[in-house]
Amino acid sequence: MSRLNGKFILLCTAIYMTGSLLTACSATRENSATPENPATVAPAQASAETAVTGQMDDMMQYYESLRKQSPADLGRVYEKVKQNFAQNKSDVNRARLVLLLILPNSSFRDLHSAINLLNEWPRDTKTTTSLQSFRNLLASLLGEQQRVNHGMEELSQKLKDEQKRVETLQSQIDAIKSMEKNLILREP
Repeated sequence: MSRLNGKFILLCTAIYMTGSLLTACSATRENSATPENPATVAPAQASAETAVTGQMDDMMQYYESLRKQSPADLGRVYEKVKQNFAQNKSDVNRARLVLLLILPNSSFRDLHSAINLLNEWPRDTKTTTSLQSFRNLLASLLGEQQRVNHGMEELSQKLKDEQKRVETLQSQIDAIKSMEKNLILREP
């Protein structure tokens, strides 16, 4: 699980960095598209970049802080975040609850609930925020992880069935060997 957790963190970091680069590239492209009026484009773009980067920075810092907490502290944080989300279903509260629900090695880990929260996340068609992109990323990653887990459970069940079959066949082989020995011993 720690290897999977490391890959998840690496993937989230890579996605964050890619998002930051794309934001910077799009800002450069938009600013260069209107060179005659840079004063009106640059401040609006800068505040949007700060908001996008700030949201992702906050979520990544929040996740890192969760990973460093003791199980008892995590339990208290989980209850508080769950209560906050029940009172205010904001995007930030929803994202924090999802991050807690997907936290590895926690007593409240629940991928199914996290996926449900992500799927029920209101989609604002007017604007695309970094949290909405983050939601899409997490939903696809968790959906894939759930499929992999389901596949592992199926394979585990098949392995158990095969092990039972092997044991049955081995007991039949042992019974046949025993019958052969008895026949050999009976012959004069």
